[in-house]
Amino acid sequence: MRREKFFGILLGATLLVGSLPFLAVAQTEPNAVPSKINGSTTQAKTVVARIWHGQTLTKKADEYYKYLTEAGVKKIQSIPGNLGVQVFRRTNGTTTEFTVISYWNSRDAIRAFAGNDIEKVHPLPKDNQYLIEPETKVKHFDVLLDQRQ
Repeated sequence: MRREKFFGILLGATLLVGSLPFLAVAQTEPNAVPSKINGSTTQAKTVVARIWHGQTLTKKADEYYKYLTEAGVKKIQSIPGNLGVQVFRRTNGTTTEFTVISYWNSRDAIRAFAGNDIEKVHPLPKDNQYLIEPETKVKHFDVLLDQRQ
């Protein structure tokens, strides 16, 4: 019985020590996302999603969307470290919501344009003409999985 216990402990310790290199690699980039190009997985990279939300009157929604893309989205796309932008729109009666998700290679890239308080909203010059109850904070998320084609 003692011999079986000894070999069980030895086997467990061997497995634990053998798996340490894999654990170390897994911990180096906890928010790394496999990047897919032409269906094959390539080098993993860290991606941060910055999410802003706002709403306007539905009768102003088309005009605001045009302004948002010209004054906001194009500016975001020109900033070093930006990996792309998505704009979502949802109409509910007399109000229309917009959600903008911009993707960044790091929080430092976001700080380069947003300053140290990266959660502070940086409104567009004409936002007060369009937005209903503007939000004061944006949210940031580490992208853990991205399987868009």
